[in-house]
Amino acid sequence: MIEVQLFEDGGLRLFMTRLSGGLKSHASEDEKEQVLFDAGAVILTRHMLELTRLISDDVGYHGNWAVAVGANRLRGRRRFSERSHWPSNHRYSADTYEESTGTTLAELRDAPGTVTRRLLGPLLRSLDSEELFPKALTDEG
Repeated sequence: MIEVQLFEDGGLRLFMTRLSGGLKSHASEDEKEQVLFDAGAVILTRHMLELTRLISDDVGYHGNWAVAVGANRLRGRRRFSERSHWPSNHRYSADTYEESTGTTLAELRDAPGTVTRRLLGPLLRSLDSEELFPKALTDEG
């Protein structure tokens, strides 16, 4: 489930209940392993930043934004890697992930990849998947 909430004070929240899912384990046909959908986190973060920019433009708000990403129940999970025979061994070591940053309307418009990197870079580096998202995490061309 994905839900976007708009609050009376101007706050926005995107809530996603499935950042991970169970897949058959590579080690055992009978067991399911919980894996993280890091691509989902990247895509939804970029979409939320774009939605924030569009709303900001629409209502004429040109001030700063505080943006954050958070997830829980992550300990021991690794990134989803299709049906690879060599899945990543990089497992997330903490139970929760939280990262926040400040941004401006100009940065949301001109450098959303930079904001996305500030929000998700530590998570993606810990999963050894940051290099898989070069377009989403940079603002070049």
